[in-house]
Amino acid sequence: MNPLPPPVPYLTAALVLIAAFCDLRSRTIPNWLTLGGIVVGLAIHPYLTGWSGLQFSATGLGLAALMFLPMFMMRWLGGGDVKLMAAVGALTGATNLIVIFIFDALLGGAVALIAVITRGRSRRTIHNIGRIVSALLHGKAPHQVSPELEAGSEESMGMPRAATIAAATLFILWVATLPAPTR
Repeated sequence: MNPLPPPVPYLTAALVLIAAFCDLRSRTIPNWLTLGGIVVGLAIHPYLTGWSGLQFSATGLGLAALMFLPMFMMRWLGGGDVKLMAAVGALTGATNLIVIFIFDALLGGAVALIAVITRGRSRRTIHNIGRIVSALLHGKAPHQVSPELEAGSEESMGMPRAATIAAATLFILWVATLPAPTR
């Protein structure tokens, strides 16, 4: 984890907490929040650390686009989730974004597994995984086979992804504040 200048962790924490609250409440993440986070990330780093700060922020934003736009194009993620991760990337940089992404993927997978089991959707989920693989092997996006396979559709199980993104981000920000181990 790359260290962040003092105001950035607080701004990032506020961003992801507000996004999680909005996503849990209304299943949307406001554009003013995500786009504002991107602008703040691209502005605050150069202000605090000069041109290297702009490179730090732009690299995080670019990596987020590279990682999450394909998932959006396949309709596996909603646009708000992609913009939220772009804002997190602009605020925390590329290296931190990768760590947040990995932790979010693990946390999101665990939450999804719990939801599948508690909602009694195990068979349906296994069937849908087969449909996804088949669609991809036939050169189709899975949502073209069934609306159920599109994030955010009425037929999909749906998950407020901002909640797991927030949990992962807050955990990583907290870990970054821990003192380095001594020998």
